[in-house]
Amino acid sequence: MSSEITSYKIALVGCSWLGAAVLDRLVAAAFEVCVVTEPGEYRVAAAAEQAGVPTVVKALAERLTVEDFPWSPDLIVSAHSFRIIPADILQLAADGGIGYHPSLLPAYKGRNSVRDCIEAQERVTGGTVYRLTEEIDGGGVLLQGNVAILEGENALGLWKRALAPLGVKLLSRAAVKMRSGGAW
Repeated sequence: MSSEITSYKIALVGCSWLGAAVLDRLVAAAFEVCVVTEPGEYRVAAAAEQAGVPTVVKALAERLTVEDFPWSPDLIVSAHSFRIIPADILQLAADGGIGYHPSLLPAYKGRNSVRDCIEAQERVTGGTVYRLTEEIDGGGVLLQGNVAILEGENALGLWKRALAPLGVKLLSRAAVKMRSGGAW
């Protein structure tokens, strides 16, 4: 019996520390990865170069096209990207797309979710891996994790301490589960 591992291809659309950290995890888990990032996102570009993965640098205002990918991905993963991935691009991927949002969706959608949660004096928040759709933060929830909000903590502190690391963990876990064909 062969124990051959079939390739599972991920198109990572990512920025910042989170995008670079997710890339590192995906490469370590033996995924075949390509990257789409934005100009000035040195962390993701440097991590992609070090990993030897194909990379496209494209301004956020520029629409993604089929030509941006070296192959048809099995999954599109959005990690700290504000890019809306069009339906025709999501359809390229056999398993569609997933993204991470730093709140317990459906609560606190949008760019200011962490700040909004703190301003609402919540004591617990978390992160969500969800299905990408053309609706911002609107797809079905796949995985969630909770974190405590510390007394006096600001949005940036909460992001760095707990929400960004949670995003790496949840996105990596979701990608492995997608590859294995696990039921949600």
